[in-house]
Amino acid sequence: MTRKIALIAGLFVFIFMPMQAARKLTKISFDKLTYDFGTIYEKDGNATCTFRFVNEGKTPLVILRAQASCGCTVPSYPEYPIAPGDTAEMKVEYRTRHRPGEFSKYIFVYSNTKPDRTTLQIKGVVIPDNGGNSTEPSTRNYRSGELRTRTVSE
Repeated sequence: MTRKIALIAGLFVFIFMPMQAARKLTKISFDKLTYDFGTIYEKDGNATCTFRFVNEGKTPLVILRAQASCGCTVPSYPEYPIAPGDTAEMKVEYRTRHRPGEFSKYIFVYSNTKPDRTTLQIKGVVIPDNGGNSTEPSTRNYRSGELRTRTVSE
């Protein structure tokens, strides 16, 4: 019985150790985890920021994917391995059109690191474009679920 347990344990080590060694993990370090746009204006178009990162490990860093919490946020990242010690950038674009008010969005970066997910955040306030209508304030604040109407006279 003891011999069978020793044999099974030996096979387990022999089979699964190479698989663990094949999955080489590294370390990613971002210059910041949050970017605050502050106040941005819808009329100025989309807002973009850059997160710089470095591979602090001893094996190549591979960004497997970057996923935003909303379709209004678009991350772009290098699709090639980052050598140990090298620096790269992830650009994040926030689409401001028809999104007035405060925002806070998350970007989930998956890579060959431990932990395998790093969370980045962008935030700010979008001032809506009022179409040049000087009688309507351009700093409206909308709460979630609130419906605003106005009467248009000819």
